[in-house]
Amino acid sequence: MSHLNGLERDYAARGLSVLGLTSEARDRTDAWVEAREIAFAYGFESGDVARSLGVRSFPVAFLVAPDGRIVWEGHPRGVDAKLLDQHLEGALEKPLYEWEGDAVAIREAYLAGRYADALRAAVELAREDPLGEEAQRVLGAILEARVASLEAALQRGDVLRAMQGAEALEPGLQGLPELERVRAIRVRVTEDEALAAQLRVQERVLEVTARTPKRKSECRQQMDALRRLCEGYEGTFVGQQIEAKIQELYQLRNRLLY
Repeated sequence: MSHLNGLERDYAARGLSVLGLTSEARDRTDAWVEAREIAFAYGFESGDVARSLGVRSFPVAFLVAPDGRIVWEGHPRGVDAKLLDQHLEGALEKPLYEWEGDAVAIREAYLAGRYADALRAAVELAREDPLGEEAQRVLGAILEARVASLEAALQRGDVLRAMQGAEALEPGLQGLPELERVRAIRVRVTEDEALAAQLRVQERVLEVTARTPKRKSECRQQMDALRRLCEGYEGTFVGQQIEAKIQELYQLRNRLLY
C-alpha cells in the first residue's frame, strides 16, 4: 500500500486519482487504513464490481484512461512511472469527486447518466471557470470512447454488450451527435435476425449461469444447458464465451465435495 500512497503523492497533481475498493467490513477496513496511513480514497463494494471486471485474484489494479477506457490490469506494483507517463495525458487535474461549487452540477448529471445535461453545465461553467472547458473536453472524450467501444463490441460479435450499453447510454444523449450512432446499434440488432438470435442466446447464458452451483450435479446441469446453447455458434465470439463459462464450471465442479 505504500506504493499506492507514493503514486497518489507523486502523480495527483498530474491528474492521477487512486481509489481503493474492498468488500471487507467497514470497521475492519477503517482500522487497517488508519494503521497504515493510507492517503488515497477508498470505498466499499459487495463484489459486483469485481465480478463485472472479471477479477479472479487479489490484489488487482486497473488503470483507467481519461476517456474511461481500462488500459491496463495487473498487480498494483506494476503501476509505475513509465505506465503512468504513457496514459496520463488528458487527465483531469482535480478528480470528479473533489469538484465543488458550480461544478457539482456537472458531476451529478454525469454520474446519473445525463450526459447532455452534464455537457450543458460544463459549457455554462466555462464562461467563468477554466474547469468547465476541461470538463467539456474530458466528457466529450469519454462519450466518444464509450460509443466507439459499443460499435466495436457489435463488430466482434458481443451483441449483448453492444445492446445493453446502447440502451443505457441512449436516454442521456438527447440532443448530442452520439445519439444517432447509439440508435443505429439498436436498430441494426433489432432488424438483423441473426444478431437478434445471438442476443437471445447471450441473454439465456446469463439466465443459466445466474446462480452459482453448490453441488456437482448443479454444475453438470449448467454445463449441459450451455453446451446446448453453444450448438451452431462454435468458433464465434458467443461460442468462445460459452466455452469459457463451461471451463469455469468444470473447475468449480472439481472443487466441490459432492
